[in-house]
Amino acid sequence: MGKSTLRALLVVGGHELRSRLRDGTAPLIALVAPILLATLFGLALGGDDDPPLKATIGVVDLDGGEFPASVQREALNTDELKGVLTFRQYPDEAAARSAVDGGESGAALVFPAGFSEGVGAGRGGQVSVLESPESPLAGVVARSMVDRISALVQARTLAVRASLEAGVPADRVQLFVEENGAAGPALSLVGDPVSGGRVDLAVHYGAGMAVMFAFFVVGTTARSLLTERQNGTLDRMRAAPVPLWTALVGKSAVGFGLALFSMCATWLSSVLIFGASWGDPLGVFALLLAHVFAATAIVMLVASRAKTDAQADGYTLGVAFVFAFLGGSIVPVYNLPEWLRGVSLVTPNGWVSAGLSELAGTGAGPSAVLVPIAVVTGIGVVAGTVALLGFRKGRFA
Repeated sequence: MGKSTLRALLVVGGHELRSRLRDGTAPLIALVAPILLATLFGLALGGDDDPPLKATIGVVDLDGGEFPASVQREALNTDELKGVLTFRQYPDEAAARSAVDGGESGAALVFPAGFSEGVGAGRGGQVSVLESPESPLAGVVARSMVDRISALVQARTLAVRASLEAGVPADRVQLFVEENGAAGPALSLVGDPVSGGRVDLAVHYGAGMAVMFAFFVVGTTARSLLTERQNGTLDRMRAAPVPLWTALVGKSAVGFGLALFSMCATWLSSVLIFGASWGDPLGVFALLLAHVFAATAIVMLVASRAKTDAQADGYTLGVAFVFAFLGGSIVPVYNLPEWLRGVSLVTPNGWVSAGLSELAGTGAGPSAVLVPIAVVTGIGVVAGTVALLGFRKGRFA
């Protein structure tokens, strides 16, 4: 890239940024609107005053021993789950599956026959979990319980085997293990995904507004591009000794920067106002970065098909709201009809929502959102390539 081209990019970008700050669209759309709406939604539907979430988990106790009963007692006595968790008993796995599919229980645990005996004898055992996408909280709690149970079973199994190998008589192994700290299935959810708070709707709506307004922020840049085409500015650029694509890239860079700033500001305000964590900061920032890239490319593609700046505004508005609805930015994906849940994954919003749910809901690290980041980035690459090809022809249609 030559010095003249770089200088042209800086001139275009500087002019665009000054214009957005001068006319007030940048502060309003990038900061005031998303933060205000995220805060209002958070106060109304999330935060500290939101109604407590409930999780109903079915239990199929084919074992009849002490272990399943003890697990339920420990879970109900856990501070994080008091007032949230309810157990329902079912006679067999088929009845539990029917209850989960019908919405009577959000998830179910199935303890097989001989489970307690197998654990006590050092043979181990496995608990099955049945889940429903309609009740994500119950699924998180059930998986967390199964993970804890599995860890306890492994510890108990190793303790029994070690005792036997050390020469402890078989009839005294159970007593010996219990006396040395492996007596029961003591369940603690401290440090698990549900520990320290519920799935906070303040996070959902904060992220949703940030994701949706990224399109609007970039949309002001797209409108500017169409306005300059109507005013003849782009025609004059064709006669200048700089590549025509500098107008698109320079303005897109400003839209990208403002949208990223907007999303980060909304994220920070959500944390400060509600004390709600969006998850691992590095993973969150990577997701936001990928979404801003995709939103910028999509809006520029939309603008390339518009004839006027008014059309660009309308197209951007339509894309932003359709993607926000289908992608779970406005309505949580699990509240959408089943056929729409798959459709959500054709939008960058849907992948960002899924990634943030993983980060905020399970405490996962950046590696857990590599797929959403890759898909969203891929959407941006495809949309951006098509937009650049259209602009390269010297026209927007």
